[in-house]
Amino acid sequence: MISILMLVTILIVTLIRSWGF
Repeated sequence: MISILMLVTILIVTLIRSWGF
């Protein structure tokens, strides 16, 4: 079962990669 924390982490990583960091 996927926890909300994992989903939030994936979202943050995606945003960071989108910013170019």
